[in-house]
Amino acid sequence: MTSFRPIGRNSSQIASVDIRSSKTGFTLVELLVVIAIIGVLVALLLPAIQAAREAARRSQCTNNMKQVGLSLQNYHSALGSFPVGTVAKDYGHVYSGALPQLLPYLEQQNVKNLYDPKKRWWKQSAEVSATKVATFNCPSASQENPFAEDFLAGIIDNYIYGTTDYTLSKGSSDAMCIYSGFLTKREGPGDMDPARRGVFDFEWKTAIRQITDGTSNTFAIGEASGSDRWHVCHGAGCTINDLKVNYRLQLPTAWMGWIIAQPSSKLYLAGGLIVAGPYGCTVDPMNKYPVTDMFINTATFNAEFSKGCPDSASGGGDSVPNFRSDHPGGCNFTFADGSVHFLVDSIDMTSYRALSTISGDEVVSLP
Repeated sequence: MTSFRPIGRNSSQIASVDIRSSKTGFTLVELLVVIAIIGVLVALLLPAIQAAREAARRSQCTNNMKQVGLSLQNYHSALGSFPVGTVAKDYGHVYSGALPQLLPYLEQQNVKNLYDPKKRWWKQSAEVSATKVATFNCPSASQENPFAEDFLAGIIDNYIYGTTDYTLSKGSSDAMCIYSGFLTKREGPGDMDPARRGVFDFEWKTAIRQITDGTSNTFAIGEASGSDRWHVCHGAGCTINDLKVNYRLQLPTAWMGWIIAQPSSKLYLAGGLIVAGPYGCTVDPMNKYPVTDMFINTATFNAEFSKGCPDSASGGGDSVPNFRSDHPGGCNFTFADGSVHFLVDSIDMTSYRALSTISGDEVVSLP
């Protein structure tokens, strides 16, 4: 009996045909289902990843503020008080803020050696003013660093600054004045309600014995993010309706240089410069948007020529920025005992203001 054999095909060819015909690929529907599942997983994972990254940034921010708190304690141990908030003779002669005075206690002695205390802060070398000090910045904030304030180019010697996201607590008053000794021999801080004074101010230095509210109940440094999203408006209590473009035809942002030791004034405001400043206070709520600018009424700054030291509520014309951060729900604060606490921005204003003053005799428990 003869066997059947297909003409032109051998057995190996038949096998290969059978194998190829048994292979199948993904259908379009199956592929779309797989892609959808991957998309859902990514959507679920991204918030967790972002939250983990923010937790790490916030932890580093807290650590930086603890380092600043430790430097304050070491400074006090060495010199008997915390540093002067602003060393000044008058508005035109401002020499240093508190942050530059802390440099040796933050392992920045080399930068401090370049800082000439006999020169005004804006007369310091470009090498100093543009230096980035990592401890002064919060990783959660994002801004150009160093920052070039082009408005000041040609007006003052240096206009490129290493930035800071931490600011000095001035208390619950935005009034600014000093005695310069022009008419009297008196020199130093202006008269202010002691119950509203903070750890730092112009020509004011605080010793721990003066903090009668207790160092664990008084914050000295607070977060002041310089991120681009924090726009600035002029005047205490200003709102979104008060936002105005600056000389760049852009909304001004709340960046600040660690070397800058004085606020803006009418001369610069008229030219379109609206900025934050080296101080923060609790006149306005935490995380207020837009951020209040730091502005000084030079007509009332010299207490010898003005009557009293009026705040914005009394028509004085001064304003001090509010504290703000890029952490959800609140800000970190370094207290006078060196500890760091996160305060929620829903804190009631009475307690918030009490924590910013050194001698209000308020009894406040940390949230």
